[in-house]
Amino acid sequence: MKKNILLILNIVLIHSLSAQNNRVEEKRSWFDLQATQHIGLSEWSSADYANDGFPTTALTEFRGVCNFYIAHPHIGGFIDMGVGIMPAPGMRDLSLNRLPMPYNGTQYYLREVLSKSGNGNTSAHFKMTFGLFGNIPASEKLAIMPYFGIGFITMPQRKYEVILKEDGSNMQYQAVYSWNYKDTDGYADPSPLGYLTGRLNFKYKLSEKSSLLLGLEYTWFIDTLDFYGKYTNTFNENIQREFSVKGDNMNMLGISVGISL
Repeated sequence: MKKNILLILNIVLIHSLSAQNNRVEEKRSWFDLQATQHIGLSEWSSADYANDGFPTTALTEFRGVCNFYIAHPHIGGFIDMGVGIMPAPGMRDLSLNRLPMPYNGTQYYLREVLSKSGNGNTSAHFKMTFGLFGNIPASEKLAIMPYFGIGFITMPQRKYEVILKEDGSNMQYQAVYSWNYKDTDGYADPSPLGYLTGRLNFKYKLSEKSSLLLGLEYTWFIDTLDFYGKYTNTFNENIQREFSVKGDNMNMLGISVGISL
């Protein structure tokens, strides 16, 4: 009888340890679903005519995050993917009165639009980040989790090619305006914008399988959005004027809410 009791106790103990190990394994990785509102703390460019052609510096982001422990339960890695929605630029269509002209002080009007590309409306952008996080328990249900990562967001080029006619004369110019310019000829497809980000998530346990997330985050863009313009005399093909504006390193502050599963 005593042997049977010991055998049953051993089976129960082994089963209990196995269940605990399984629970630990289940917590080594999980998914977060988050919505974040980012507000720009600066502009894309210090030149108004360049900045007006870029999307407004705000971003509404919806993302999924895969978290996994590297050194359980204190240090882990993460990778997230999402979609960011940016409001329309201040210059929805080409506005000549906002742009430099071939000669300052001379009046020009738009004679013909040769081509245009890019979006002057609200736009959606793919966004991806990866990095490391820490886990700092504050209580039985609350944990503070700092995140540090590097990522990128897609940002297409916006470009116009038009013919300008000088008021009161026969002179006309082929003009090129390129927002998010990346090549000397103005035709290259731009690469995504890289950024560094720091996040501070507050994770409150709701049940064994889910937690509520509230967070603050800061994003600093490594890359800049540049502007390029060129005026070519249509009669002799001479370049009358060519100029470019280097963008600024824009940064954003965000507030996030989500659920951890």
